[in-house]
Amino acid sequence: MNTKMIKSLAIKITLLVALVPLVACQAQPEHTSDRDRWLIGYVAPSIYPVEINNMNAMDKNGEPMAAIATQIKAVGQSIQSVRQTFPHYDGYAIPLSVFTTQETGQMGMGTTELPDYFEINWTSLVNLKLYQTRVNITKKIQDIINHGTMSAPVDRPSEQEECHYFVFNFGFLPDGRVKLWLGGCGPFKYVGTITPYKAISEEKLAYFSQEDIDEQKHFSQRATDLGYPDPRYHTPWNKVNKVLHREYDIQHKKWNVIEGTH
Repeated sequence: MNTKMIKSLAIKITLLVALVPLVACQAQPEHTSDRDRWLIGYVAPSIYPVEINNMNAMDKNGEPMAAIATQIKAVGQSIQSVRQTFPHYDGYAIPLSVFTTQETGQMGMGTTELPDYFEINWTSLVNLKLYQTRVNITKKIQDIINHGTMSAPVDRPSEQEECHYFVFNFGFLPDGRVKLWLGGCGPFKYVGTITPYKAISEEKLAYFSQEDIDEQKHFSQRATDLGYPDPRYHTPWNKVNKVLHREYDIQHKKWNVIEGTH
């Protein structure tokens, strides 16, 4: 091989090596920010707190596909805490806002890939009943999450910017039903109310430890000390089935409380 051919080959090799990083960069998926990795939010009426036993994101084969942080156990903030956001909160409704939901994320780096369904095992701390809820991630939910929309950030309610829903917010009711809203992109978007996939139809106190029973008495006593009827025996569904939201009034530059059924 003569000198001219060697030089030509060296130039080609140099160009090829230089192009490899460029091709590799183009082949990599676009970087996804933390806010695009889905999160979980929990909320429950103050008078009817619940405990999350475990929460799993499952694939179509029924195998866990993402680990969810489990630092949140008891769900249901005190009435005093909720009233910092909803001043006239009655203790019964589900108080839905970014300040009253208890949020948890995925363990590790997390993923933007949506599971086929969520499986939640939880306990009503007042009724001492166990429930399992399965939430299927339908095409409707996928479409809402995958398509951006224009909305106002919570900290700048008079402005508009493009965002994506990425938080699954679960609202727990004492009869085992769970309401689902998508959040993280302006007003919460109601998806539906899910009935229990499995439930213990009768109280089986033998299953629970003395600590569980003491905790039930604690929450019941806390309610009666505040002047409420014992929640173990009294559930005013006309109040418990209500949901509170906040809506920003741009004209008067203030937040208004909106009450509804979802």
